[in-house]
Amino acid sequence: MIQNIKHEVIEQLEKEILFGFYNANDLLETISDMFYNEENFDENWLKDEIDTRLKKHQKESLNWAKPTDFDRLVLAFDSLIKDKIIALHKAGYTRQDGEGDCAEIIEELNNNGIKVLGYCYYHTQDLERAIGDEPTLFIGYDSYNHNDELAMDVANKIVKTLETNGFKVNWNGSLETRIQISAINWQKTVDNIDYNYSRVLDILQPNIPIEDDTILNRKRKPFWKFW
Repeated sequence: MIQNIKHEVIEQLEKEILFGFYNANDLLETISDMFYNEENFDENWLKDEIDTRLKKHQKESLNWAKPTDFDRLVLAFDSLIKDKIIALHKAGYTRQDGEGDCAEIIEELNNNGIKVLGYCYYHTQDLERAIGDEPTLFIGYDSYNHNDELAMDVANKIVKTLETNGFKVNWNGSLETRIQISAINWQKTVDNIDYNYSRVLDILQPNIPIEDDTILNRKRKPFWKFW
């Protein structure tokens, strides 16, 4: 396994650990998928790196002030979900992924007689900005039916909810621009909680059995398939 490939692996691994959504098994699967065409890919080396770096990140997290910005973001998103605005964390890799994930869960809820007003989300590319040199998290949004008047109401509700939870929010009032959380301090460790589909369903339909679990059991797309 050549050195420059190891460097690329570590670069991606460090990002995913900072994002804080994947456990050791998820990381092994995701990163191995990224480098599926590399000969002599050393999974044992990768397992060791994952174990070492996850433990280091977990130890560092013990000194974080609570609640973290992610804790407050969860509270904000949960509040929006209760107000019938779907709010998804780490919804795919691109805007297209995020929009698609929201559309799928809106359809799932609609099939169970639950109507929503709209949705919001952030995706992996947004997280890359959030852990960057100028940490900012962009939030995509729309109404469930892409109606501009309703979308404006949804956007205003998102802004108000984020501000209520202590975030500095920038938005120019145009539906052509996304909502921006400025100076976010992204701190998260893996907790094996699904903050995406399952959380929405748990909040909005806790007493409704899900006969078709296709959505909940969908496989994560390998990174290389995003291109």
